[in-house]
Amino acid sequence: MIDRSDKTHTIDGVEITAGLRVFNYYDWKWGAVAPAQFERKGPIDPGGEHFNGWYEVQHDDGSTALLDGHRMSTVHPKGEADPRATTESGKGE
Repeated sequence: MIDRSDKTHTIDGVEITAGLRVFNYYDWKWGAVAPAQFERKGPIDPGGEHFNGWYEVQHDDGSTALLDGHRMSTVHPKGEADPRATTESGKGE
């Protein structure tokens, strides 16, 4: 995979937004980008003048991590499905 990450995009080039489902390459876990950080409007929060590109991610197991776009992807590196993804039938893939 070509690294398309920056302060606002995952390694696979997807814009990082509140609630985005991501795979954490560092801890090898699925989770979601925490929405609360997007509600704050401080200079170091996402979109702020001094934002450093690190986002809080809430993993499915309840743990959290601070990750930049290089450590997040919307796809699993081995092609495994997101366990919370659903098909049109409503069942997991």
